[in-house]
Amino acid sequence: MHPQPAGGEDPDRRGVLVSFEGISGTGKSHLTRLVAPRLDAPLLVEEFSSRRTRADLGSRIISALAAAANGDRFLRGGFPASETLLLLAVQLHTWETIRAPLHTGRTVLEGRSLHSVAVYQAAALHPRDDTAALEQARALMREATAWRPAPDITILLTDHVGTALGRAEQRDGRPISAAERAVHERCARLFTELAADDPRVRHLDRAAQPDPQAAADLITTWVTTTRPQPWPSPALEGVPA
Repeated sequence: MHPQPAGGEDPDRRGVLVSFEGISGTGKSHLTRLVAPRLDAPLLVEEFSSRRTRADLGSRIISALAAAANGDRFLRGGFPASETLLLLAVQLHTWETIRAPLHTGRTVLEGRSLHSVAVYQAAALHPRDDTAALEQARALMREATAWRPAPDITILLTDHVGTALGRAEQRDGRPISAAERAVHERCARLFTELAADDPRVRHLDRAAQPDPQAAADLITTWVTTTRPQPWPSPALEGVPA
């Protein structure tokens, strides 16, 4: 049973929580940086895989996963269930750090949030069964949102997989292997299928809108016209709503 909305909360008094999702190379970080100046002093939360040099709890978990993964791009060290739980813990930690700024009215732009964990970990848990992976991704979203709220709006960025991965290779200076490409192709499909169930997701196809400034303008309109929804009470006793 899911928690009921917290009594007494006024969504009009808080900022909008925005997440950017999609496979590598679709422009999540670039578009976040373009959108930020168009908003009123938003708080930017980096993709969790980019936080390895920091000392906070979430970053330490990511660093430990990266060390155990021994260079794997997807932070996979051979223990997908344990890794899934740790990544969900990172998402709860992120929520605990951004809750206060949101309650002061700040917009928060979150790179790779619940959808990324659900999609990539579902693919790892069910490497040969797309139907089971989609059901697992839905289950992970249900579990995650029992512990922390979903974003008020999620921007799903898509593109031709080859185009997106070409950008990622240029950015990282490292080629993407055939096996890695297969994971990205599969996860691109899972992102789209998972988003079809979620009315809070806005889909932006970079192949149809390649101009980053125009894409940033569209995202800004989506964000500024989004009204925050009441948050559920958290399932974990002691975690404030």
